[in-house]
Amino acid sequence: MQYLKDEIKNSIISAALDEFEKKGFNDASIRIIARSAGIAAGNLYRYFNSKEELFNYIMEPVSERFTALIFSDFKADANNVPVLADVMDKIMSFYDKDSREFMILLDKSEGSVYQNLKENLISLIEKRMKEELKPKLKAEGIVIADEFIFHVLASMLVEGVLRILKQDKEDGRRIRKLISQMLALNLNYLEIMKKDPVFRQ
Repeated sequence: MQYLKDEIKNSIISAALDEFEKKGFNDASIRIIARSAGIAAGNLYRYFNSKEELFNYIMEPVSERFTALIFSDFKADANNVPVLADVMDKIMSFYDKDSREFMILLDKSEGSVYQNLKENLISLIEKRMKEELKPKLKAEGIVIADEFIFHVLASMLVEGVLRILKQDKEDGRRIRKLISQMLALNLNYLEIMKKDPVFRQ
């Protein structure tokens, strides 16, 4: 009997992942999850009291690992490329392990307790940009009049990564290549700024 209960619970989780991935937390339907799991909605509530509890059960372990990643220490590489390269590499390693949950957390969690994770990631990248790029810019005599530009660049980077992951979920090699190219283009603006007199003191 216990095996049967575990089997039903696993079926619920699998169906819930499909539904959350397709519709996001807000629009996901408990009735559809139950139907996909092959049980009545009333039976589902014997395992999870609410959609929130079901979502949290699936996402909490992944969220905890991702939060630890966000607040871990990152290091520049041997070529002195900003720590963003290390950030992106660790994010991709995380994605390789928990791709579906990762995408749900960052792109489909609106209305849940995890809806701010994407903004937290953007804030991390913005902070790293300021820490690493501002001293280099200052040494080059480059003035950033409005530091909100760092937030804009960080947002573009995160949204770009999500766009790539949505477009090509299966081809890991192509994903990493596209993200590396995007990162290089984002970092290349420093060279552009060096040559543009509008940024000179």
